[in-house]
Order: sequence, then C-alpha cells, then structure tokens
Amino acid sequence: MSTDESLAKGAELFNRGLFWEAHEAWEEAWLEEEDERKLFLQGLIQVAAGYFKATVQKQPRGCVMLLTNALEKLDPLPPDFMGVETRRLLPAVRRTLAEAERWLAGGPEMDPGLIPRLELL
Repeated sequence: MSTDESLAKGAELFNRGLFWEAHEAWEEAWLEEEDERKLFLQGLIQVAAGYFKATVQKQPRGCVMLLTNALEKLDPLPPDFMGVETRRLLPAVRRTLAEAERWLAGGPEMDPGLIPRLELL
C-alpha cells in the first residue's frame, strides 16, 4: 500500500473513532518513509494512540504524553503537510491536550466529542 493509500485508510479509521486501527494503517507507511515524512507520520500515530489512551484505556497520563510528543513533531512542519489539513487539526489537538491535562489533574474525563476529524486535502 502506498503512503497516500495508508494516509487515506488511516484518516477514514481515525474519523470513525478507530484510533488503534488508524495507528496501525499509518505505521505501515511510517516504516517506509524517511526524514520529515517519517516524523509527520509518527506524529499522526501518536495523536491516534493518545486518543486511544483517552477513549478506550481511560489513561489521561498516556494521552497527555502522546499528544505532547505528537505536537512536538507536527508543529514545526509546514501547514497541510503531506496533504493532511493541519491548520484546524493542530489547534484542536492542543485543545484536547489541555482537556487531558485537566483530567490528569483530577478533573472530568476528556470529552470525546472534542476529538477532531482528520481531513485530507
């Protein structure tokens, strides 16, 4: 499967809330890529894994760690890198990270309704 096909398959799974399966789809492409493209895919994988930690495993600490690491990789890259709409995605990930940090500090669970859709251009 090409990277573009893996991205599309992962986005479709991600948008259905199948975060582990999206992570797996992107990991195939990640193994084949290099440089910034590899870093970008790793960031997407970490976003999906973070939301899996939040929604399935109910682990705020893992969610915070994964979303933080993902943003460190994704933020420096150009907008809409590899055809993924990041101008709305990254601020939404930062918003869910803030919610997960509140949850970790003893607040309510992160609202899964805040999890953004992943749009391809």
